[in-house]
Amino acid sequence: MKVISKLFALSAFVLAGFCAQAQFSHLEQSIFMNVNMPMAEFNNRVSPVSIPLYKDNMGKEATVGFGLGYRISYRFDVGFGEVSPYFHADFQWNQLRGEYRDAFTQASSSIPNYFNVPIYIGVNYRYQVTEVFTPFGEIGFGPDFFFVTKEGNTSAYPSIRYKMSTALAWQLGAGCFFGPRVSASLHYSGYGKHVMAYTKGTIEKLNDAGLPNNTSVVQRNIGVLSLRVGFHF
Repeated sequence: MKVISKLFALSAFVLAGFCAQAQFSHLEQSIFMNVNMPMAEFNNRVSPVSIPLYKDNMGKEATVGFGLGYRISYRFDVGFGEVSPYFHADFQWNQLRGEYRDAFTQASSSIPNYFNVPIYIGVNYRYQVTEVFTPFGEIGFGPDFFFVTKEGNTSAYPSIRYKMSTALAWQLGAGCFFGPRVSASLHYSGYGKHVMAYTKGTIEKLNDAGLPNNTSVVQRNIGVLSLRVGFHF
């Protein structure tokens, strides 16, 4: 957590410096939409189908999801292309696979959903080949905030609530601008090893570790492969 806090503070400081010196023509804002495919343990199958998932299976069985992103960056012409330091935030949503959603529905139980909110500081390099074709590559690092909605809400399946987890994330991507306003790219995002903590039933007073007394934990490695479309202003 200390490393993530320092990285986030550094990103804010660097971005403020860029914005303070920026000319408007070089300051760029971007909005992204993406389709993502779960990777690493996020994509692990659980068989046979059983509910609730509990900590041992939570963070698995994700299906193809969707996301939105926002970026602010500053472009520098370095003579052999442009380098753009950036600050980027994503909101990613993944459901459980269909057979698991069906099982929760049949049990009249709340279906858990997965949400990742990564915040990156990074750098993009682009090189204009023609007026309508500018390939690029980029890399970024920062914290990812992982949320899981509750599962269970019946006498047979008591409510289980999951504590938000934070881990150090990274993303690597490559793609192309088609003109100055639209881009398409492929990205791999490693959201890190998240600690899955849950509370079964009523949330109790927190213990010395900052978790409810009836909480159990397990670690889960989460990542996604994303196809991203960007709109730049």
